[in-house]
Amino acid sequence: MRILLAQNLIHLPSHGGANKSNRLLMEHLAARGHEVHVVAPLSGALGTGASARDELARRGAVPVPSGDPDVHAYTYRGVLVHAVTDPAALPRRVAEVAARLAPDWTLVPSDDPGLVVLGAALRATPRRVVYLVHTLQQLPFGPGAFYPSAAGTRMVRRAAGVVAVSRAAQDYCRRHAGLRSTVIYPHIYDDPPAPPSPAATAAAPYVTMINPCGYKGLPILLGLADACPGVAFQAVPTWGTTPGERAALASRPNIRLTPPADDLGPVLAGSRALLMPSLWDETFGYTCVEAMLRGVPVLAAGVGGLAEAKRGVPYLLPVTPIERYEAASGHARPVPVVPRQDLGPWLAALRRLLDDPAHHAALAARSAAAAGAFVRGLDRDALETYLTALTPAPPQTPAQSSAQTPAQSRPEPRAPLPPHRRAALARLAAARAAGREAAP
Repeated sequence: MRILLAQNLIHLPSHGGANKSNRLLMEHLAARGHEVHVVAPLSGALGTGASARDELARRGAVPVPSGDPDVHAYTYRGVLVHAVTDPAALPRRVAEVAARLAPDWTLVPSDDPGLVVLGAALRATPRRVVYLVHTLQQLPFGPGAFYPSAAGTRMVRRAAGVVAVSRAAQDYCRRHAGLRSTVIYPHIYDDPPAPPSPAATAAAPYVTMINPCGYKGLPILLGLADACPGVAFQAVPTWGTTPGERAALASRPNIRLTPPADDLGPVLAGSRALLMPSLWDETFGYTCVEAMLRGVPVLAAGVGGLAEAKRGVPYLLPVTPIERYEAASGHARPVPVVPRQDLGPWLAALRRLLDDPAHHAALAARSAAAAGAFVRGLDRDALETYLTALTPAPPQTPAQSSAQTPAQSRPEPRAPLPPHRRAALARLAAARAAGREAAP
């Protein structure tokens, strides 16, 4: 098969669950002999321009001539990546690659503000789009949607297939959009490692949190660090951590800041416990499974798909979820209004885990067994099997096309945009204008 992954996520590095799972899925398809291309932004954690190219080369990416000054093409583990330097050029590059490749399937993740990549994919390969449901807040429907859109929901319904990466995501799509989907848990894990001895895990120095930010429950980490000055904590800032949040972390003498990495193995090897106090609906919890595989107990919030990731192992703890977001200058996404949290259950669970070696050892062993059973039950070829059996979407009539394709339809009356959406669109327009002015 010829596969095109068109995404508004950086392909490499992959510090978030969505882009990491996408990258590993594409690498597996390439290893199976399929021709795999990716269109994605270049800039982000690597920096921009020459610095990003140098960092990609250091990671082992092999440059490939692209013939386009706006694209840095490279191969990495069998996948050809078209990394676009200007995000506004993503739709054009999707169209160009699709025209040359004639993909059997174009995969589009839900992490796509404004649905610009989905729209480009539907125009380029109208009957061969598969929608990947990752971050629920980026869907155009449901109570958690950053940018709800009836037109966007109609676009999603035009996909030939919808893949949900958890049952929580599947239920969300069915409940809030009447959308049928197939659950495929991405097999992104190495062979389950032999967990360290309970004594080794208990002797690890840190209580760790990945991506500490408002969405993920930063106030709980800060509260625990303040309440336990003798405990060493470790924070790994990734896509969600703002400069202000980083400063709050750095102000605590017992919190160590650790740079993000594609491989979390060394981070987890130094962890006595992992905190996942997320305050929004999580689609799944890949890091939860990775930690449990290594015998690291996980304290997780009882939201979204984290219950699936925990596999019935304690602790699934209460939080007060985020209910409201606001626009803020300089932020790429709405900023959460974080409600006050009850630290009591988290403090009690952490203290018992750290103060009771027998309890820690039992939980570590139970975690490793549950996660190991889950991973052994996954099918590495599930996505390949799904795509092989999938049939293209039925052709649209002209009336359906005009009614369901926003780019070709007349504007429909709609309620005024809420302030955070107006601000986000204004920031997007300004960024695009700045990009045009800076272009050669």
